[in-house]
Amino acid sequence: MSTPTQVRIVMAAVVAGVSAVTLAAPAHADQYDFVAQIDNQGVYYSSITEVIDQGKMACRLLRGGAGVPAALNYVARGGYADYETVIVVVAAAQNMCPDVTPVLAAYAKANAGPVVGA
Repeated sequence: MSTPTQVRIVMAAVVAGVSAVTLAAPAHADQYDFVAQIDNQGVYYSSITEVIDQGKMACRLLRGGAGVPAALNYVARGGYADYETVIVVVAAAQNMCPDVTPVLAAYAKANAGPVVGA
């Protein structure tokens, strides 16, 4: 399980990611833009099909009201580091379900605090 410091670092990444989503959401993004974005951020995945499915499921969870922790936990089960998990969820939101960005923004605002001991 993550330490409180790790969680705050991850949440800082969510805040940064959500800001990027809000300011630079592509007009016609799709799963290929999602993969390109996580590639550009250095996220390793073993199967392009699986990572796309993980992104789509994160969108379904967020749209269905399961919440950001459920989406992060689902993606984390794919073996990603905390920061990679956030990148995958934010990239999915930006490229495959931009309608959920208010959910990410609200969660980041409620949970991001000063990073202590980092």
